[in-house]
Amino acid sequence: MRDRAPHGVIFAAARSVWRSVAFGLLFCAICAGPAAADTSTELGLFTAVAAGTHVGQDNPQPVNGIVPAAAVELRQHVNNVWLHVEGVPTVTAAGTNSGPFGSSSARLSIVNTTLMFDLDRHRRYHIGAGMQLVNLQNFNGNNGDTNYARVTAAIYAAGATLPLPKNHFVELNVLVDPNVRTNLLAHTNAGVPEATKPEQGAEVDYAAAYGWRRGMLEYLVGLRGLSYHTRNNDAPGQLVDRNVGGGVTFEVRYLFGPKDRGNNGE
Repeated sequence: MRDRAPHGVIFAAARSVWRSVAFGLLFCAICAGPAAADTSTELGLFTAVAAGTHVGQDNPQPVNGIVPAAAVELRQHVNNVWLHVEGVPTVTAAGTNSGPFGSSSARLSIVNTTLMFDLDRHRRYHIGAGMQLVNLQNFNGNNGDTNYARVTAAIYAAGATLPLPKNHFVELNVLVDPNVRTNLLAHTNAGVPEATKPEQGAEVDYAAAYGWRRGMLEYLVGLRGLSYHTRNNDAPGQLVDRNVGGGVTFEVRYLFGPKDRGNNGE
């Protein structure tokens, strides 16, 4: 099989993400304190129709695709602190042109875990930090090579929820990973390992949505984009991976407990 990575890499990345979740829950519990806390929980289902492009060092012809995507989202609020977890299952884009070994393809999945802090009593502005797990796999239809990487890195987030009349609102979010570091593993179509490439780069994830609330449900329609670029540390300036994508999004959130948005403009 051409998409296997060492088990130690998988387990280490998974442990790092779960440690982030556990730390966030513990921090929220501490913030609650012995007194009654202002708590609420949001559970969301996120869907999108996304278009993306992948370009790699050995596969300079762009791999373009339009694919459906989905994610689950959890937000746990305790006073002015909240834990945000979202996971995007594997999304695959296949190229339109075929090579001797078939169509080139790119696969991507992401899990983000961030601890957020509201900056004002109306909970309109927030900042946070956390961890991200990214799984990447690229197949080159021109030579049959497959490369893959699993990245665990620190992420930083900022955003705003701006109220509008009649329980409507605008949500803006940006997430930055300024120091993506990993080793790109690869093997040939015959399963022969190739030289490992240490790569370094950055990622930006940005989103804007218009939402409205009806009872305990929130509905959001918006746009979301992702830009992920890395270069080879052993060959300065050499592109290793470039993934750029974006799409139209729709999300439904169910609210457990009160969630105060401050002045909603009514």
